[in-house]
Amino acid sequence: MKDSLFHGDNKEKDLEYLGDLLDGEILIQEILQSFENFDRVLGDTIQELFQSEDDL
Repeated sequence: MKDSLFHGDNKEKDLEYLGDLLDGEILIQEILQSFENFDRVLGDTIQELFQSEDDL
């Protein structure tokens, strides 16, 4: 969890963020984005590996 959550100037916004986090919506979105990033990096890596083999 980010330190800014506890040290922000806007306490109401922080409480709203914490409420969303507890509901799991933000957590789910972060997990989905993490999977999307992993998938993109994995695809790029596999593509680079096959391009290297084709050059041999």
